Amino acid sequence: MSNSRASFGGGIYTDTALTMTAGSVTGNTATVDGGGIYKNAGSVTLPATNVSGNTPDNCAATPPLTAPC
Repeated sequence: MSNSRASFGGGIYTDTALTMTAGSVTGNTATVDGGGIYKNAGSVTLPATNVSGNTPDNCAATPPLTAPC
């Protein structure tokens, strides 16, 4: 996911468990929080996934968020 915009979770907004393997979430923008990923509920696991260059930040909301968040 790249170069997307939203209020929460410019790249991804999730209300459930999310696993993304060897993906990329880059260059996304959120006007409120979670430029790359916003986790409203559930868990987020990102093995070998690049989460970078998102605004205002890469990942937001409550843990657990697994690196690189």
